[in-house]
Amino acid sequence: MKDLLVGMLDVGCLKISPKKPFTYTSGLKGPLYCDNRLIPSHPHLRKLVAKGFSDLIDKNHLEYDHISGVATAGITHAAFLAEYRNEPMCYIRSKPKGHGLSKIVEGDVKESANLLLVEDLVNQGASLEAVILQLREHGYKVSSALSIVDYQTPKAQKLLRNLKVDLFSLINFSELAEMALSEKIVDEEGYDLLKSWHADPENWAL
Repeated sequence: MKDLLVGMLDVGCLKISPKKPFTYTSGLKGPLYCDNRLIPSHPHLRKLVAKGFSDLIDKNHLEYDHISGVATAGITHAAFLAEYRNEPMCYIRSKPKGHGLSKIVEGDVKESANLLLVEDLVNQGASLEAVILQLREHGYKVSSALSIVDYQTPKAQKLLRNLKVDLFSLINFSELAEMALSEKIVDEEGYDLLKSWHADPENWAL
């Protein structure tokens, strides 16, 4: 997905800065900043995402009942994908409703349904793990997830293995790092910093 990666860099939703790292929500520092909420504002990028996700579904023969957007950033991309494939879509709330039926999933969905999760980004994997556990507590099945970007961190990979959920992404860290070097977005030192961060994000420091 080089076209998507280049496009994301062009519009500023992906920034690579190994020598001046960003601070994440978790408090950890890292060399990548990704705001996929900008993608829906650019029709050519959102079409690339929808088609890319659809190709992943077909290539990997994924089975599911509903395309399911994870709140909040995954909802838009799930909607575009469902429209592209003309398939049912629902969305996952960040937490169950505090009234009524206390729903965690919004849509015409049976509680035994198999949900294909759509996320925008997977970093350390904690938020995706929380969603999967809540869904399973409510009787839903989850075996696969899609993500625009996967940082391929060891922690996230271990969490998903333990949950027995397969993650398929359009852009992964390895591809991103190699392209950043080949396109001279980073120099050799910057590339080495990217690789050292990826090896141990929790203890990484310049």
